[in-house]
Amino acid sequence: MSNQAIGGWRAGSLFRRRVRRFWTEQWKAWRTALDWTVWVYVLVPAVWIIGGTYADLWHHPPAWLANLPLWTGERLPLVVVFAGRFRSFAEEADVLFLLRKRSWIRGLLLRGAAYTAGVLLLLSAVLYAVLLPFFAGVHHYRAGAIVMMLVYTWIWGCVGAVWRNLLEARYAGFRKWLVKTAVTLLLAAAYLVPMIVWGSAPAMLAAPAGVGLVVCAGLLRIKLRARDAFESDARQEQLARLASTQLLLRNVIEHKPRVRLSRPVLLRRSNRLFRRFDGKTMLAEMIMKAFVRRMALIRTWLGFTFVSTAAVFLSPAVIQPFVGAALLLLLSTWIISHWRGMLEEPFFAQFRWTDHALRGSAGLVRFWLAAPAAALFGLAGGARTYGAWGLLAAIPAVLLWLLLSNVVTSTMVLRLDRKGKGA
Repeated sequence: MSNQAIGGWRAGSLFRRRVRRFWTEQWKAWRTALDWTVWVYVLVPAVWIIGGTYADLWHHPPAWLANLPLWTGERLPLVVVFAGRFRSFAEEADVLFLLRKRSWIRGLLLRGAAYTAGVLLLLSAVLYAVLLPFFAGVHHYRAGAIVMMLVYTWIWGCVGAVWRNLLEARYAGFRKWLVKTAVTLLLAAAYLVPMIVWGSAPAMLAAPAGVGLVVCAGLLRIKLRARDAFESDARQEQLARLASTQLLLRNVIEHKPRVRLSRPVLLRRSNRLFRRFDGKTMLAEMIMKAFVRRMALIRTWLGFTFVSTAAVFLSPAVIQPFVGAALLLLLSTWIISHWRGMLEEPFFAQFRWTDHALRGSAGLVRFWLAAPAAALFGLAGGARTYGAWGLLAAIPAVLLWLLLSNVVTSTMVLRLDRKGKGA
């Protein structure tokens, strides 16, 4: 009963109905914002100005357009490779009966692939139409070369769309972010390397375009055989249907924070970091665990550390220790602000910490969260000044940071309010 009608419906008619309903919903959403005043006062003048500017680029190319290097136009179409999204038009109700009809699911996915390819072809055509004054007017590319570049971009855009769809169903959490980042870099390299090497002779792109076509066919075959991708497809389709509404109402509706329950990347188990059980050690350990388990804080810490390491490396050898000390004090200020914020949370506020415990925990948190940065500063500065033997400078750098951190902790004055929080 793969091709038999069920209640007058076939896979093709069901797909057409869903596509028609999708675009009807998008038009209704945009029609609420695009009334006649928007058309008269905004869109019509914008089309007039953009059209006039485009025509002027053809007849009188400005100097900045002629001075742009060729690689600028070759890299802009990478947007198509990154922007493509595979559309399956799956719905949550399909789990009731449609999942049992593999032929129907296969038919919907094949039509969804054709729809995705059509949208990406239109997007590629629009992008290259915008770039025509650059390629044809400035660099005098022939029509066949531009068409070859368009087809090449379109094929790798389809590869990216199917590949990202498969990753959405296979991975979750930090692993999905890591794999998607690696795939994005791989796609960029696979697309840009042939474009850079053979950009001046676009006819040579036929071979990498054929490779992309084979890769796309293989990924599509994997997609058709996948058995665990329905929930991911339904979720992505729901986001696609709501994209226009969310865009129009982004400044109107108050967004409530989304509660996500996920395992932390580091320190997933409640193991001890220190052996001592006194108040300052226990408080410092809990705050350090909370810091390491928050990915946003780790990204900020890594960004600051890497940029600061580059600053130490590029500084003259005479002032490297002073630059490193200043950056470590700046980093420790941010760490202590996190420490103070943690004390304001209800879990920590329910305990009455002594002045000694607060002072000691602040010192431990400051030292251990900034010690890796101090070691990197020592590695970078020592390697530049003394070569391979300079890598040992990480040890005195950490020891100097220990001394500096103890001095700061001993001079720090903590005031306690009535609730026992650090002020």
